[in-house]
Amino acid sequence: MTRRGLVGSAVAVALALGLLVLISAAPALASSPTPSNNAPIWVLPPSGNLFSGFSRNDYDEQDGSPQQVRSPDKPGQDAVEFDIPGGAQRSEMQPRIPNQVEGDVQYYTYGALLAPDFPTDTRTWQLILQWHHFADSGSPPVAVEVRDGRLMLAAEGTDLQDLGPVSGGDRVDLTLRIAFSRDPDQGTVDVWRDGRQVLVGYHPPSGTLLDNADYLKVGIYRDTSIDAPGNLWLDELRVGPTLASVQSPGSPSAAIPTESDPTSGPSGGGRGGSSETILWVAGGLLLVVVLSTAGSLHHRRRSRS
Repeated sequence: MTRRGLVGSAVAVALALGLLVLISAAPALASSPTPSNNAPIWVLPPSGNLFSGFSRNDYDEQDGSPQQVRSPDKPGQDAVEFDIPGGAQRSEMQPRIPNQVEGDVQYYTYGALLAPDFPTDTRTWQLILQWHHFADSGSPPVAVEVRDGRLMLAAEGTDLQDLGPVSGGDRVDLTLRIAFSRDPDQGTVDVWRDGRQVLVGYHPPSGTLLDNADYLKVGIYRDTSIDAPGNLWLDELRVGPTLASVQSPGSPSAAIPTESDPTSGPSGGGRGGSSETILWVAGGLLLVVVLSTAGSLHHRRRSRS
């Protein structure tokens, strides 16, 4: 074969190999994530039937049924009022959202006004938000508590993480990112309060799942030794797959910077990194083939001279 024919054959082989690699990469490229879905999967509406998106039962409402009222904090908007007397234990509801299972990552924005006489200085447990496991007993793997004049994130009722001070009459505005896993190394919680991050990459000791799934509950659930009444108005609740999906215009959540979201980091790009790797491999293989061919030609030329 002539030198020109040999070069042409080498180039053809290189192009064929490159084409094969790119064809094999096509499924990965096609499956790489499209831009993040910024639509929430569940939103508490500002008016209309606020209860239409909740599951309700006598057990959750054993000490008081929530009521739809005009929001005392947001003019022109409705709110869900949770109100229980002293010595009572619970008044809660469950948003109709999919249960959270191993590997899920979900975002939540919560906004509520505490009544002026809400007992924030209690020294025992008092939950306003919880992600509960399906077992009949035991404290939830993730919950937000009001106690000792502080807002706390609790894991199974212990390992309290301080989210800042709170008093009766305060507004509680939170955004949370939860990675759900039974593995403590994988299960994490990030919390923003009033648009500022107050908890970064917290790993509950037993993970964020205690069994097969978690479900969300909102309202008031507390120790019956608390003898003061509890009253709050929930006027914002959003659930979604991304930070942007739960950021609400006019609320502190809108001020959360994108770079504070762990998912926006280098490792948060989903499967896109795999597609880029395949392209780099394809380019590398082409380069290796070309260089090898050039080296072979050079060797042949020297051996003939």
